Amino acid sequence: MLKKRSLYILLFNSLLFGVMLGAGISEALFVMPAWFKAPPTSLLLIQERASGAMSFWIPLQMAVLGTLIGSLVLNWRAPARRMLIAGALGVYALVWVATGAWFAPEIMSLSSLAAQGPYDADLAARGGRWLQLSWGRHVLLACGWVLVGTAISKWEAAS
Repeated sequence: MLKKRSLYILLFNSLLFGVMLGAGISEALFVMPAWFKAPPTSLLLIQERASGAMSFWIPLQMAVLGTLIGSLVLNWRAPARRMLIAGALGVYALVWVATGAWFAPEIMSLSSLAAQGPYDADLAARGGRWLQLSWGRHVLLACGWVLVGTAISKWEAAS
């Protein structure tokens, strides 16, 4: 039964990683560009979306973290899977550090600016830089997802 649980939690973690990655890419393509289209006025869109976004992203991130830790615990005795899951956890931690150190403070700073006045090219450039650098987080999450998927394939080989 423990073997099955170790597989099930890996599968669930892979699903959650996929949801997180897909939602992040979807927002980066279809939602976030509008935030910086005509600043400072368009920055109001960030504030309008903030509470709904937090109620989606925070539980999803906690679930990914919880299933990653659970996967690591349940697969601890399988060195190949343990290393892959630990790598995914490390990548995920790196995304959290980058988000906490720069991405979250920067978007909060931008969203708190007065939404009045003419178009501001400097704000648009700042927002564009934030969007471009966000793709790095998506790449890191994709790497974590691949590591989890590889761990799943190792489970199959070990069974």
